[in-house]
Amino acid sequence: MKAPLVSIVCVSHGRRELLLRCLESCSRQDHHRKEIVVVLNPGEPAVESEIAARFPAVRMVRTHRNIGFFPALNIAIANATGDYIMTVDDDARFLADDALSRLLDCFVDEPALGAVTCNLEGPREVPVEGPDRYFREFTTGFTMMPRQVFTDWVGFYPDLFFRSGGETYVCSALWDQGRPVKKVSGVRMYHEWAGTGRSRRDQYFFGLRSQLLCALMRDPLPMIPLVLLSKLVRSALFFMRKGMAVVWLPAVLSAICHAPSALSYRRPMRMATWRLMRLVDRQIVTDLGELERRFGFRLAGPI
Repeated sequence: MKAPLVSIVCVSHGRRELLLRCLESCSRQDHHRKEIVVVLNPGEPAVESEIAARFPAVRMVRTHRNIGFFPALNIAIANATGDYIMTVDDDARFLADDALSRLLDCFVDEPALGAVTCNLEGPREVPVEGPDRYFREFTTGFTMMPRQVFTDWVGFYPDLFFRSGGETYVCSALWDQGRPVKKVSGVRMYHEWAGTGRSRRDQYFFGLRSQLLCALMRDPLPMIPLVLLSKLVRSALFFMRKGMAVVWLPAVLSAICHAPSALSYRRPMRMATWRLMRLVDRQIVTDLGELERRFGFRLAGPI
C-alpha cells in the first residue's frame, strides 16, 4: 500500500534566516512521500533565489503584497496535492526527523481525528507533559490535517481572518462533525516567536476582530449576545492593561463593518458541541468516552 503524500505548507513574511532553518527541518523529515509549498507573502527575489539553490524541490508561490496569513495559507493549500496538509510557521522547526511519520500514525490509530497538533517549546511556550490529549483547538502553524478538511468537511479559511481566528473556525466545525483535535505530546516543534513581521498593534486589532466575527459565524444563536458581551468587556480591560486602548474601538468598528460578510459564512455549532469545547478547554481529556457520556459525542468514523 502506497504511503500517503504529505504536503508541508508554510507562509513566510520577512524572516529569511528562520525560514531557511524551518525548510531544513522539513526537508530532513524521514517520511519519503512529501512535498513542500512555501508562499512568500510578499515575494522576495533574494530569498527565492536562496531557496531555489538550497531546496530545489520546494515549490514557491509569491504574492504581490502582504495579503494576510490565512489568505496566503489558503493559496498554499490550494497549490498542495497531498493527502494530508501539514502547516508550519516560518519561525518554527521540527525537533525530530520522524515528526511527520508519528503524526500520520495518529490518523491510522484514530481514523476519525480531524487534526493532530505538535507539542511546542520555545521562548514563550512550555511543552505539555504527560499523555496525548484532546484539545479545543490547534495552533495552526504546527498542525496536520487530512486534505478533506478543506475540500469536503469544512472548507478553506475565510479571508476575513487576516492573521487569527482560523483555528476556532475550523476546530468548531471539526468537533461538531465528530472529528476531534488531538495534541501529540511526544512530537515537538521549537517556536522562535520572532518579532520580525509581527506588529503588536495588528496582533491585538485583528485578534479581537477575528474573535468577534468568529462568534457570529460559529456560536449557537442563544449564546451570541452573551459571548459578544463577554468578549467586548474582557478585551477592553485587556487592551487597557497592555496600553493598547486606542486600538480597541477601531477593532470593534471593523468587526461591525465586516459582520455581514461573517454572517454569510455562518454555520453554527450545536449547543452540545459549544459546551463540549468549553469542557475540553478547561479540563485534561484523554478519553473520548467521557465526552460521549456527558455530551452524546459521536465520532465521525470508528477509532
